[in-house]
Amino acid sequence: MNRRITSMVLSLAFVMVVAACGSKGSDGQPSTASTSNAKETSSPTPQLVGTWERRTRCEEIVKAFEQAGLDKWIPEFVAGNNFVPGVTDVSELKDPSDPCQGSVPRMHSHFFTDDGSFGSLDFDGEQVDDGVYEVTGPDTFAVSKELPEPVTFHYEIVGDGITFDPVVPDCTPKCFEAAWSVSVANPGKKWHRAG
Repeated sequence: MNRRITSMVLSLAFVMVVAACGSKGSDGQPSTASTSNAKETSSPTPQLVGTWERRTRCEEIVKAFEQAGLDKWIPEFVAGNNFVPGVTDVSELKDPSDPCQGSVPRMHSHFFTDDGSFGSLDFDGEQVDDGVYEVTGPDTFAVSKELPEPVTFHYEIVGDGITFDPVVPDCTPKCFEAAWSVSVANPGKKWHRAG
């Protein structure tokens, strides 16, 4: 199965799980969150708007996941980010307990637009993530996507570099959004402005 199909299948499976779990608002009715109109939910800052990129390494992601107590997600995110050429599924890893065997560094980027859109691009420049973001405080933003709740990140811009620090959701280590937050941030690592 190629990487794009695997990514779509994983995304669809996650959306189905979220939809099946459903959340209820304070009135007992299912809550509905719309991310279709980014302009209504966002107040971007000029410093954050643009594309930020860095060359990521498998070992960095593994260490970040271990430090966050998200070990169970390591093989899935290593395979899903194609750190090992030709490997797009956990079953294809030579040794899931040592998933970085044969890995190569991969360029990855995140973009923030004026109208409040958020997205990520893989090493081939293919979009692999999307949502909307809202600046929620000084050096803080939240991303809304097909997750039960928005995920918050702190950021610091120095010159042409930025670092992201996720507010890892309380559902860690069992929930996807906790792992996603760490994967997006690559905490403590500097990203550089690409555009």
